[in-house]
Formats: sequence, structure tokens, C-alpha cells
Amino acid sequence: MQVEEITQILRESPSVRLIKSRSVDFFLSFVIEAFEGQAAIMQERLHMLLENRLDEQENTLVEDDSEMTRLVESNEQKAKRLIKDWTDKGFLTNYQNEEGEVIYEISSHTSKLIDWVVSLKKEDYIGTESKFKTLFSQLKELVEYSNEDREKRLELLRTKKMEIEHQIQRLEMGEEVEVYEDYQIEPRYNSLNKLAKELLSDFKEVDDNFKGIIKEIYERQTENAEKKALLNYIFDAYGELKQSQQGKSFYAFWEFLLSADLQKEWDELAGALYKTLENRGIDAHDMFLKEMKKHLFDAGEKVAKTNDRMSEKLSRIIRQNGHMNAEATKQVINDIKKLLIEASRRKEKPDASLEYETIDINLPLECPLTLTPVKETVYKDKPDIAGLSLADLESIGKLYNPYHIDRKVLRDRINEVLNDRQQTTLAEVIERNEGVEKGLSEVFGYIGVLKEYKTVVSEERQQHIIFTENKTISIPEIIITR
Repeated sequence: MQVEEITQILRESPSVRLIKSRSVDFFLSFVIEAFEGQAAIMQERLHMLLENRLDEQENTLVEDDSEMTRLVESNEQKAKRLIKDWTDKGFLTNYQNEEGEVIYEISSHTSKLIDWVVSLKKEDYIGTESKFKTLFSQLKELVEYSNEDREKRLELLRTKKMEIEHQIQRLEMGEEVEVYEDYQIEPRYNSLNKLAKELLSDFKEVDDNFKGIIKEIYERQTENAEKKALLNYIFDAYGELKQSQQGKSFYAFWEFLLSADLQKEWDELAGALYKTLENRGIDAHDMFLKEMKKHLFDAGEKVAKTNDRMSEKLSRIIRQNGHMNAEATKQVINDIKKLLIEASRRKEKPDASLEYETIDINLPLECPLTLTPVKETVYKDKPDIAGLSLADLESIGKLYNPYHIDRKVLRDRINEVLNDRQQTTLAEVIERNEGVEKGLSEVFGYIGVLKEYKTVVSEERQQHIIFTENKTISIPEIIITR
């Protein structure tokens, strides 16, 4: 790492800014306690928790020198200001859920700092034996899976097979089962918890990277950037993130985590581990590993939802031009109507007109002339008040939105094709469903859904997809497998 890189990190990193803060001890102790056992907190609850902490520790320094002059505000006002300040500095992150409520989470920068501070805590003893064995095992694995020599791989597998057969023979001959001692279990258990927390921090960082792209999209759109330049930025940034080592690692892990077999095996292993700790009287002081699957799934799902938000934003940008043209057309029609009404009021005749000799009027549902009086209908029962909510009205509105892309429909179309064959391509799925109905937005909707499937992209082969009568888009061949 060069001096310039170190200088930039020390100058710009929120983690460094936090540790330099005079109130870092108060902030860390507060967020660790507030977010214990939960990844997110509602805005009102977080304000209340901080206000209570301020009431308990009136004389504790919770601000830097620049803010010490604000002594006249109440603890309620101070709590709201501090949380806003911590969010602006990148120590906390917030977002709105589907109901419009503001949710707060610990940022990836704060999470990393907490992990680092915890790692500085002096351990009762250092498990050098477990660390060396872990290091040795990972070294062997790295050498094995980075060597493309087929004969070498076969030799390693035969060696493993021989070792396993020897172990089986020794156990069948009555030899005692080799098990870890307590001093070997504890450091390995602590190491697993530490690694699990670091993995959760990595999820937060991937989510922050996606949110950074979305923020840049909004900023560029606010600056009235050209649509072409904006779309180029979105595709370049999204592609760069997915092709980066971090992006590839996340998507591979996310696919691995969604496996039902893996989740079942994880639950069984975690349950067996805590049962062993209990039977042997080992203090399982940190229960994070027990809930790790839930924490990782929630964090990974957040990344996936952020990704969906970016795809939806992309669709809106593509549709925007069509909406603007439609609005402009409506405005021209209204202007013409106004001119005609003004001309009729002044009883002016236009310079040019069309005159029909006869006007054929056909009213098939007209009421015939009759002298029979119509019986008046009297309604006695009052209709019940409908139980619709605002959310229901929004859902009904989607039925009349011709540009809404229903991702569930797209998933059903892909699944229907995969039920008949082992693999297919995106072009075949679209062709089997009689082409694209809603233009380029539907094509990008398909691409957004494909991240949930196993896909192979062939850059060498191009496919042309027709999305309007006279327009096509060329994309690399995307092969979808079960």
C-alpha cells in the first residue's frame, strides 16, 4: 500500500473519523447495546433509547468541541440531532420501509470498527494450536484447489482416501474416538463467532456499494444528465461491481446460502455444537453463531432488495422519455381544444373545414318514447363501508398502469420453460411467450429476475430481441439452467 493510499484512507474513512471523535466510547457502547440481537431499529425507538441514555449520563461527553455550545436544548432534541449527525457522518445508515417508516442500521464502517475494538480485548489464553491447524488446513486447501494438474489432484485424493480408511480400521479394531479437549474447543468456537461477524460486515459493505450507485444515479438525474450518459454509467458501475472479486464472492455465497439442504445441515450442525458445549460445561457466552443463518439471510436479502431498487430505477429512466412524450401530446391536444372553444365563443368560422352531406346517427341503446310511467326504485338498505386501505388502492392502481412490470409473471414464464427442459436461453423464453409486450422495460425486467437463477453468459454469441415493431436490442446469449 502506497503512502497516498494510506493518507486518503485516514482522511476520508468514516471509521477513522469515528475513532478520532471524542465521543467514540459513548457512541460505541450505545449502538452495541441498542442493536444487540437485532440488525435494524425504528426511528422513534432509537430516539427514545438515546434520550434515556442521555438522561442516565448527564455529565458524559457525547459531543465534540464544536457542538459543546448547544447546552440549552433538551435531551430529546439532543438525541434527534446526534442521530442525524451520526447518520450524516456515515456512522449509521437509514432507509424507508414499504410503509414509509424510517429504519436505522449500523453502517459497515461502524461494524468494522466494533469488530476491531472487540479483537483488541485481551483473551484469557491464545489458542495457538487451533490457529496453526486452521492455517495449515487452509494452506493445504489453497494449494490443492489452485493446481490444475489432474494427476496431482488424483494423488491428493488417494492420500485422503487412505487416511480415511486407516481411521475406519482403527475404530473397527476398538480404538477410542479422538475428540477435542476443552482448551481446543473454546478458541475454535470464538474464532467461528469472529469470522461470522466479519462476514456480516462484508454484507453491509456490499449493500453500501449498491446504495452508492443508486445515490449517484439520483444525483446525475437531478443534474439533468443525458439519458445515454446516465444509462452508460448505470451499466458500467453495476457490471464493474458484479465482476469485482467482492461481487463474485457475494453472489456465489448468496446462491450457496439459499440452498435448502445447506440450511438444514447448518441448523443440525449448530444445534449439535451448542448441545456439546452445554454437556461439557463450556460457557457459550457469545450466541451469535446460533442466529448466524438468520442474520446472514436478512443481510443478504437487503442487498438483493437494494439491487431490485436499482433495477426499478433503471426501468423508470427508460420509461421516462415515453411518459414525457405522452404528456407533451396531451398538452398539445388541450391547447387545440382551448383554441377551438375560444373560436366558437367568438362565432368565428375557420378558414378551412370539412362538410358532410348527411350525418348518420345510430343509438342502439336509446330509450324509446313511451307514455308508461316508470316505477321509481326505493333503496332501503345502506351499503357497507368498504374496508380498503391506502395500500389496496395503490395495488388497484397498478392494474391500470400499462408500464408496470410484474416480476412474478416473468419468473413463472421462465419456470414454465425450465419445467420442460434442463436449460434454455432468455431469447427462447421471450419467443415462447409471443415476444415482448411492454417494450424495453420488460426486457430489463427479465434481466433483473435472472439473478435468481443459475445463468451462463456467452459473450461470443449475440441474440437480437425485438421489443417494438421496428426496434431490437442485441445482448450476449444468456443461458438459464435449472
